[in-house]
Amino acid sequence: MTHDATACEINADPARGTVWINGADGSCIGRFSKRFGIDVHRTATAQLAGESECIVCTHEPSGRTSWALFIEAMREHHGVTVPDDLLTWA
Repeated sequence: MTHDATACEINADPARGTVWINGADGSCIGRFSKRFGIDVHRTATAQLAGESECIVCTHEPSGRTSWALFIEAMREHHGVTVPDDLLTWA
């Protein structure tokens, strides 16, 4: 499943457990995984300009509360609206 939101690409895996978001410069600016956690990163362009990589990163299994944090962080830091229904919850 692919969505285009303000010059970025949002992809969800078929099992609906992981989401990747690529920025306009092609770099991965966000990943949410139920199994591996949250990664909200600066763009590769910003990193090459000297900024650090991580904005909000965790490395542990993540649930609905973390999903809400990820959605808010992507909106706040990148202006990306992530559809809440990209993942399924059993």
